[in-house]
Amino acid sequence: MTFPHCPTRLRSRISSSPPVISPGVTDGISASLAREAGFTSVYVSGAGTAAARGFPDMSVLSLSELVDAAGVAARVSAADVIVDLDTGYGGAPTIRHAMRALESVGVAAVHIEDQSFPRRCGYLTSEPCVPIAEMQARLHAARAAETDLILVARTDSLLTEGVEAAIARSIAYREAGAELLMINGIRTLDELRQISDAIDRFPQLYNVSGSDLSPAPTKELARELGVAVMIYPIQAARAGALAIEHFLGNLARDTVVATQELIGFRRYMDLAGWADASAFEQMLAEDPGSRGDAP
Repeated sequence: MTFPHCPTRLRSRISSSPPVISPGVTDGISASLAREAGFTSVYVSGAGTAAARGFPDMSVLSLSELVDAAGVAARVSAADVIVDLDTGYGGAPTIRHAMRALESVGVAAVHIEDQSFPRRCGYLTSEPCVPIAEMQARLHAARAAETDLILVARTDSLLTEGVEAAIARSIAYREAGAELLMINGIRTLDELRQISDAIDRFPQLYNVSGSDLSPAPTKELARELGVAVMIYPIQAARAGALAIEHFLGNLARDTVVATQELIGFRRYMDLAGWADASAFEQMLAEDPGSRGDAP
């Protein structure tokens, strides 16, 4: 399967449009819904991907599982996919392998962070970040992988070391070759402005955190402050989980579940590709030559 040249397309959108809005998707249905809603970018969260498999965000998810999830998102959404690569899943050879594997399934961008390994959800840990030089080595390995993926450097130091440390690390990561910076854990718009001023409006990937701690700026303010991409990592998954909880609670209480609370049966099947597959079968039935049979 071939993909559009996603990194080039995303770079163009970043440079020429209001901030790119990238909702998190965790499976084929959510990726299909994102496509139907018109999103040009989607986000594959490490926490969301782990949760979808019943894992905590504690370095349990494997690289192969992440690549598989990213491939589903790229194939189904037809959008520019941004992937949470956590700490890189290992040393320099593993980072190179991860970058190439993600590029091969149609990913446009990845972010790598400066947490120590084994890492945990940044909002649920107080562990210090690795030394700046160690994070810079991760970024150098990612750039040396010889892919065209957009490289985003994420720092979690704001949550554990404060704003001045986060600014210093961001500047160091920019110098190591990051195309965008992701300062995780911003809690107020004033803090976002302070950081943006300190890094000279260098392009940012801003996390409208699924932990509910980070405010969502308007598109106008975000562009003014250098925010190029805004991700909503697990909000859609949380909305889905609430609906499932409601349905199962009613079922457990032997309460009649109203069908109007459910997405339509045929629509659900079509979101998973039924209509497309049926049309393909019909095309082959009407034009046997399209099967590639020899004359």
